Amino acid sequence: MTTVQHRALRVALVGAYGNGKTTLTTQLAQTTLLPRTHGMAMRDPLGGSGKSLEDCTEAELLQLTVRRFTERRVGEALLPQGFVSDGSVLHEWVYAKVRLALGRFPAADARLPPACGSGALTAFEEVADQIGHLAMAHAQEGYDLVVHVPAEGPLADSPQPISEAFRAISDQLLLEALSRADVPVHVVTGSLHERLAKCRRLMAACAPSAP
Repeated sequence: MTTVQHRALRVALVGAYGNGKTTLTTQLAQTTLLPRTHGMAMRDPLGGSGKSLEDCTEAELLQLTVRRFTERRVGEALLPQGFVSDGSVLHEWVYAKVRLALGRFPAADARLPPACGSGALTAFEEVADQIGHLAMAHAQEGYDLVVHVPAEGPLADSPQPISEAFRAISDQLLLEALSRADVPVHVVTGSLHERLAKCRRLMAACAPSAP
């Protein structure tokens, strides 16, 4: 497969956990000569403490969300020549929002509740929403191309760290946030080869190739 170098093109591939972003961004980085960037996985032990994501409190979850958001912003800023991002600055906020509202294994028919109510959990959700506003503002200015990689099959993980409903709600929340931020989103589906070809065409349309 031939490689084509793109100048200063900032590409974010978004989608829920297990949708195939890592495989696709790895291939894109190899074939476009753009560096690949990503945030450290949310499931990694909290702050090096050895405490798993599943066992963290609501406050610790928000701390980790801010930490990962900062890591992504710094990582992207260090690549002025352009990049292909596995996920985006919205990724960790989406996880935290759904986790706080519904838990890791919501019912198949679960929906995100409206922003109302009182109490500590609602307060945590409101803080998460403010982080979301920051993430959406950066998405407006920080990416030249946003590509959504939807779920086209069940999670292969066993045991599963989240449910299929969690994945579906995460994707819905992500796309709604990008729409509110007026960020155009392109969808790629099909096999890895088909997704890769579609991404390359989108990237070619966004920026001229280097001579």
